[in-house]
Amino acid sequence: MSLKQIILDVSELEAPYPLIEASHAIKDLKDDEELIFIHRMFPHKLKAVLEKFECKSEILKDEENYFEIKITRIL
Repeated sequence: MSLKQIILDVSELEAPYPLIEASHAIKDLKDDEELIFIHRMFPHKLKAVLEKFECKSEILKDEENYFEIKITRIL
């Protein structure tokens, strides 16, 4: 099954806006979608949001000042 990709690039936003934007996107994420979250660092508070909305994450890229994280619902 191919999931619909939603890209959320918050790399230009200042705290706390990346986490706020991610929270809204994760809350609205459907079972057939995956969120590609792009940021300049790994937001550690994101783990609590993922748990709250029963999602899992996979780091796709981990480079200096660039993180790309795939987020999907736990089915």
